[in-house]
Amino acid sequence: CVFALTGGGVFRTQNTVLTEANLDSGTFTVGSDYYVYLCDPGSDADEIYIISKNSTYPSGYNADTSRKIGGFHFGKCRKSLSVSDVYDGIVPASVWTLLWRPACSPEAMVYIGGGTWLDIYINSDDANGGLLSKYNATPITGTEGLNWYIAQERLRRVGKRMPSYGEWCKGAEGSPQGLDASNANGWTATSNTARQLTGYVANATSLLGLRDCAGNVWEWLDELCLDPNASSWNWYDVVPGYGQIYMPSDTALHALIAGGDWNDGAHCGARTVYCDNYPWDVSANVGVRGACDAV
Repeated sequence: CVFALTGGGVFRTQNTVLTEANLDSGTFTVGSDYYVYLCDPGSDADEIYIISKNSTYPSGYNADTSRKIGGFHFGKCRKSLSVSDVYDGIVPASVWTLLWRPACSPEAMVYIGGGTWLDIYINSDDANGGLLSKYNATPITGTEGLNWYIAQERLRRVGKRMPSYGEWCKGAEGSPQGLDASNANGWTATSNTARQLTGYVANATSLLGLRDCAGNVWEWLDELCLDPNASSWNWYDVVPGYGQIYMPSDTALHALIAGGDWNDGAHCGARTVYCDNYPWDVSANVGVRGACDAV
């Protein structure tokens, strides 16, 4: 690719193999996002590539001497369906470029196909009214007031949406089923009493690199269903201040949640879904994972 610079001149990319030696400092660390820059070292030297954690420009350069051309997430990767076949590395499906990326900020997301990107981690509070896909963070749930409606609003603020059940299953594929007596496959042991930090269990990694799909906290999905046994159709004021819902009972409208929570044991897994939570429910064990369309 050739990049025209606003101050004059051009940058040109070349087919180059990059390694950890191209970092501007340190070594790769699990749970971190990295950015790839094309940089002008000065004089008549050819442009060089630098990898950096810095999202603006790498150490020793500025906006005039560098151009961000892509990035990736360094985290846990699953090599096969064997439960413990997990390693630290660049998450392949997280690699993005200026033309191959989600429409939102690309940090800690993976491409699942069909024009959709999913967050690697169950979302946490971004301290700015939105949500964030971040390693080693406390997943946001009803403990912080999250319900289906609030999750929709907070995702919108960062250019994301909830995934459908089908999209969630695509991303979760390969995540080991939870265990009753152990947290080896995910934060699922029936003796657990609370949520855990995101990405805590190494084996809780899908084939595409999503973490915690089985266990930790349930995840809201963008799909609804009705209680098939309810039959008292009427207007119900279940969302005061936001209008009313005409439905067959005051709890008939349900929103799907996926994955399982911290003490659901063997119920947790890559296709686990629960169909009994109403969207206005504020539950301490239900969080969300964002999705975004590709550019």
